[in-house]
Amino acid sequence: MVDENLIIMNDSKADNNYIVALTIKVNNAPADGKSLNTVSVVCIDSTDFSPARGLNVVFTVISLGGTAFINESQTTIYPTTTDGIGMAVANIADTVAEDVIIRCHVTSDTASENTKTITFREMTDNFTIINATNSNHTFLREEPSIAWAGAEFTIHTRGGSRNISWNIENIISEVTVRGNADGSADVLIKEDPRREVRIIAKDDITDELVVYSFFLRDFVRSDRQKYKFSEAEDDYGNYLLPVATYERLFTQWGNLSSYFIWSTAVDETYWTNERARTREEELLEDEEEHENEDECDSESPELRRTYIVFDVRTGTKTTSSTSSKYRKYFMYKLP
Repeated sequence: MVDENLIIMNDSKADNNYIVALTIKVNNAPADGKSLNTVSVVCIDSTDFSPARGLNVVFTVISLGGTAFINESQTTIYPTTTDGIGMAVANIADTVAEDVIIRCHVTSDTASENTKTITFREMTDNFTIINATNSNHTFLREEPSIAWAGAEFTIHTRGGSRNISWNIENIISEVTVRGNADGSADVLIKEDPRREVRIIAKDDITDELVVYSFFLRDFVRSDRQKYKFSEAEDDYGNYLLPVATYERLFTQWGNLSSYFIWSTAVDETYWTNERARTREEELLEDEEEHENEDECDSESPELRRTYIVFDVRTGTKTTSSTSSKYRKYFMYKLP
């Protein structure tokens, strides 16, 4: 059965002995004299529409400077014979980036012929991913491993044709990717994907594929409002971030004031879930232990706890009393 999309007949060809359907199988090969564009021809008897088996045909390639050639013959002409289904194939190379004409005709009936135009493109470097960057840093391999809703970064590529299609495997809406004219792509993390993210870039001209993968170990959240420590602890005590998570966030993303979503919540430090025991606390706790019968006149140790706080602009950590007069931001991570 012949694909009707491959056969284009007009009134003049209807009177020919054969229907010659010429199809481009591979196109846009680099003009390096080695890479090949491929065409196939299917010849059909115009009387009973049966495959023309064992039919002598001739492929001819025509280029402006005569640089294109058919690989099978190493010349511009290639005589051959159709196979058991009436098909023959030719592979064409060129050393000049250009459009060339490939023609195929039946040896015994030159009126039974067809032509196509194929393209040879400029040679380019292999299509590869160079790196992925955010507003402050270049990610290491398989980063980011920590992010938030609204986090964005850019994947940069090199080589290829710059005609790139971008897709994400198995991700419906949590992460999106948008290609740019320069071959890069912008990635937006909308929600925790809870699985490895595989971003696939395909060069539509060269058919090269490259993949960028990452897995978010931590997906941090915050309403970017200030709270007393007791309020944060009551609502998210088990999920407040430790210092190490803040540090990893800063290492990968840098100064959070560079990102619009955080830019209005950087005038104060962030509560962590790690307590910083001071000498004053130790003395107060010792005093309470040995003088249970006496009521302490000053604020109790529980109310005077000191916790480590983190500056998301500089990546530094300090300490703060949890006294009710101190209100700070905080981040948390759900299980």
